[in-house]
Order: sequence, then structure tokens, then C-alpha cells
Amino acid sequence: MRKINFYIIVFLLTFACKAQKYPKSIQPQGLDWLPEGKDVQAGAILVPENHDEPDGKQIQITYIVLKAKDSISDAFPMIFFSGGPGGNSLSKGMVGFLLEHPMRNERDIILFDQRGIGYSSALPDMSFDAFDILAKDADEEEELVLMTDLIFKYKKKCEAQDIKPEYYNSIQNAKDVGMLFKHLGYKKYNLFGGSYGTRIARIVQDMFPNYIHSSVLDSPAPLSGDFLLNRLDSYSLALGRIFEYCENDPECKKKYPILKEDYFEAISILEQKPLTVNMNDSINVTINAQDGIYLLRRLLYQGNSREKAPELIKAYKEGSGEVINEVLQFEYELTGGLNLSMLLSVEKFENFNPANTAEVILKDYEKYPLIPVKLGFFDAFYIAGMNWHTNNLPLEERIFQDSDLPTLIFVNRFDPVTPPKNGVLFMENLSKGKLLILDEGGHGDGNRECKDQVMIDFMNNPKGQLNTSCLNLYVE
Repeated sequence: MRKINFYIIVFLLTFACKAQKYPKSIQPQGLDWLPEGKDVQAGAILVPENHDEPDGKQIQITYIVLKAKDSISDAFPMIFFSGGPGGNSLSKGMVGFLLEHPMRNERDIILFDQRGIGYSSALPDMSFDAFDILAKDADEEEELVLMTDLIFKYKKKCEAQDIKPEYYNSIQNAKDVGMLFKHLGYKKYNLFGGSYGTRIARIVQDMFPNYIHSSVLDSPAPLSGDFLLNRLDSYSLALGRIFEYCENDPECKKKYPILKEDYFEAISILEQKPLTVNMNDSINVTINAQDGIYLLRRLLYQGNSREKAPELIKAYKEGSGEVINEVLQFEYELTGGLNLSMLLSVEKFENFNPANTAEVILKDYEKYPLIPVKLGFFDAFYIAGMNWHTNNLPLEERIFQDSDLPTLIFVNRFDPVTPPKNGVLFMENLSKGKLLILDEGGHGDGNRECKDQVMIDFMNNPKGQLNTSCLNLYVE
């Protein structure tokens, strides 16, 4: 009898251990907008809020699988990692776009909302309240006070909902993906990350190499950077390249003969007399000097930035111009697709440096003569955000591991947030990496049809010769 009891106990313990290895599947909620049919499958799993405490609080990760058009294809699926941090993937527009995408011809496409976003146990989102601060005519000191109060308000909201923002970061995100891999059951996966999504994909690549067939990283975002100081550096670099481009392009030079001087004059004008714009006939936005720089930097995200940046500088000088409304609308739409509370949770953990006091940052600004005033929104967000939570990834752990997995990296020469040197940094740990620097404007922009075909070819044969002739590559 004792022997029987012993085997029963062993069986139960073994079953319990196996049960912990595989996440619990639950029914997703709120996806009524999904098109019906066998091509689209949705689901959700429960994962630990803190993977170091697997039996603790559970949160939801919701996913959608878009089945390949070729039902008998044996191509490994592609899983998409959204940017931000805080950008959601599960939306009607994204699903509709990818259902018609050539990537789906022969492979399944997997979308999921990262933890803290959208349909995956979303954090209380401070995004639109933050936009309201941007819209005010607040000087640098007032903006810091407003941002401090806002972050405190949402910190209390998280506490009231028993949410611990310190566990909403790329390391926990990557472990969620590992559980999702097991749940979905594919033998291997192709990773595709854009912007911040490259950081998660790269960590997943390190944590779960046996699951990875290939990795495509567009606009690489390092783990070792600094949230504010890197933005100062990359903005200054991209803006300098815009000035250089205009100086050497006959058409731009003729239209804007002294663009760099116009830029400094425009910022000075906004310092003396901020510009008020009525957006969408409902929101009054006052653009002062730091807001002007912030919005110009945002415009540089667009593929036509080399043409539009001079136009925006001119509009600042003249006090009007349709391009101002365009960039405000662009910013507002980005706000709507980004959970800023999740962004802060992630970046505070892995891209904030507590040693960077306001005095240290002010000193750092001296390195960037193209930034004559503080970078609107980001400066106050960085200082105030230090108090969002107390969890910090140690500086020595903010690195990627060496990887021999086939990895393709795209980066644009005029990118204001993930410049080409980020790609070089990524390549240091990739023995089978390939870096493509595109002579393009924008953040992740370029010849989309061509990039898609290069990606598909790479995923089909990541160790083969890659035809990149259709790309506008930058050659020094």
C-alpha cells in the first residue's frame, strides 16, 4: 500500500511540474472586431506578473494567429514585436493590413500584445494626459511640476489596482514570449521586431535560441542606451544630416538657402512668442521653444523628413503653415497607439540611469549646440519618471549575449531615434548578423515593398545569399 501511495505522489508531483511548464489557456475578451473564418485564430494565456514568482499573481497575454494562405506550407511562422515601448499590435487596422501582406502567403503570422498593453492586462494609460501637458504653454520648470504630478497620479492608480510597474519590462516580456512559444507549439519561429520591438526580439533570441529560425530587426534599440541622453544624441545627429542634405541638394538649397540659421531663429521666435494652434477644431496646442524642438524631432520619424523638416522650420518662423497641423496630428495619433505608462515602466527599468541628475543632464546638453533649449516632454518625463518605480536593471546586465543565429538588421541613415551606430552596436554580438544601412529618412521607413521581399527571402533561407539590389543602401 505504501508503494502505491508513493507512486501516486510521484505521479501527482510530476503532473504538477509539467503543468507549471505550460501556461494556462483562457478565452480572450474584447476581440469582437476580428474577421470570422479559419484564417484568423485568437487566444490568450496566463503568465506570472513576476516570472521569479511563478505561483504569484497572473496576468493575461492575448495573441492572434493569421494562418498562411498556403495551408500546406511548412515555412516557420513569423512573430511580430511592436515598438514603443507601449505600442499595441492587436488592432483592426494591423490585422487587416497583415491579412493581405505577402508575408502571409506561405507562413503564419503571430501577433500579440505585450504585457501591460492593449488586450494584455493593460496598465492605466497616462498618454492623453501627457499630451495635455504638451499642449499647455508651460515653461521647463512648470512642465516638470506637471509631469511629476501626473506620474504620481498614475502610480497611485497602479497601486489601487494591485499592479506593480517594476515587473513590466523587457526581461519579463521575453519570458512571456517563451511561454507563448510553448503554448503555440511551433518547432521554430522567425522573429521580426521594429524599433523597441528589436530589443525584446534580441533578448528572446538570447533566452530561447532553440526556438529561433531567423531574426529580423528594423531600427535597432539597444539595451545599453540612456532614455534621454541617447535621444539628444540621435536627434542632433539626424538634424545635422538634414542640414547637410539641404546644403548639398540644389532644390533644397535654392528653397532654403540658410536652413541652419533659420532653425535657430525659429526656436528663438518660439521662445519669445509661443505659437497657438487649434487642432481638430477642439484642442488648443501652444508650441513654445522646447515643444518646437520636440515636434521637429517627431517629424523626423517620417520618411519624407528631408523635405518636411525645412518646411516645418519655415512655418515656425512665419507663425503658420499646414505642416504644423500635420505634425501635431501625427503626434496625437501616436499618442493614441502608445501606452505611456508601459513605456515608462520599461525604460525606467532598463534605460534610466539614477546617476543622471538634473545637473548632470544640463551639463550634457552643452555637447549638443543644435539643441539650444531642453528637449520638450522627454526632459521632464525622464526626471519625474525616476520615481515611477524602484526597480533598475544593473548597468552591467544591460547587454545582449553573443549569438550565432542568422540576424538581419535594417537602419535608416536619417533616423532621429535609432541611428546607424545602433546597428553597429547590435552587430558586435552577432557572428551571423547582416547590417543594411539605408540612405532613407524616417524611423523604419523606406521602400516597403522591397524591404518586405528582402525579409521574406531571408526568412526562407537565412543562411543563403541575399539579394538587396532593390534597396537604397548607403555607402560611405
